[in-house]
Amino acid sequence: MKSAAIFSFLVFLGTSIALSQEAAKPEGAGTNNLPPDPFGEIEIFEKAPDFARPVDRTRGSFSLEAKDGTYVPGSHFANWVWTMKAERWGNFYAGLIYDSMRPKLGVQLKVGDAGVLKGYAPRTNPIGENEPMVIGAVYLPKTGEYPVSLLTGDQSNVPAFNVKGIHFRPAPESEPHGQSIDGMIELDAKTATTYAEALRYEPKPEKNCLGFWKHKEDWAEWVFDVSAPGKFEVVVYYGSGAGDVGNRAAVLVNEHTLELDIADTGGYQNWKEVKLGTVELKTKGENKLAIVPLELKGAALMDVQKVVLRPVK
Repeated sequence: MKSAAIFSFLVFLGTSIALSQEAAKPEGAGTNNLPPDPFGEIEIFEKAPDFARPVDRTRGSFSLEAKDGTYVPGSHFANWVWTMKAERWGNFYAGLIYDSMRPKLGVQLKVGDAGVLKGYAPRTNPIGENEPMVIGAVYLPKTGEYPVSLLTGDQSNVPAFNVKGIHFRPAPESEPHGQSIDGMIELDAKTATTYAEALRYEPKPEKNCLGFWKHKEDWAEWVFDVSAPGKFEVVVYYGSGAGDVGNRAAVLVNEHTLELDIADTGGYQNWKEVKLGTVELKTKGENKLAIVPLELKGAALMDVQKVVLRPVK
């Protein structure tokens, strides 16, 4: 009797669910026995268009190769040591270049007097080139020589795990704040990545800007988040010294290109606000803005305090 009662209840429950699902269908909808799509609720995120001009994201990067370091094996660990010569101070992402057939191996990296960066190196793809595994960011306070040491949790000069070197690429000093509640997007100098040999963020309070823009090949990029897409007015705050006449730059905002004729503002930290025009940002999420020199005829292109995107009502 008990089993019969349970069976009757299950039949009743199944019938109720089927009727409720049928009632929820739109009029004229067909029926099938396919299970619901488990990925049907996943939102598809659009990618913002690329810049209209080519840019060089390898500029300012450099590597320490294994052949230029000293390898000291151990019974439970191994140690690599290099002497690195930094041509530019600033913030850099440090990445491990390696091949591995092991599930994962612990690594520790130390550059100069900075703290130790720790991570786990997973198995690599044996087919094709692998991107450097970023362990963390390291700040180089000045140019010159730095001791670099890599500690691995096992032998790291064997086929099972083979260190090829350490890769350094430019990193921003700080993350951008993102879009504010009033729709404004403010891109401070310290949140830019400077793909450069000389250009860098200058942290002194009286500067707090991008400076040392001495090479036409140096450029800066901001990667920022947009929560409310729309039309924005692009405003650049810059300073320029006497004699730097004829300099020009392109401001790239996703697929849009705006040009800036740089005038003498009376000093590199004498900021001038220049409204360049309006662009439309259609993509929620990650968007990009860059400043690329077009003409550099003086000692430096300019100093940049910030770029602001003001929503157009």
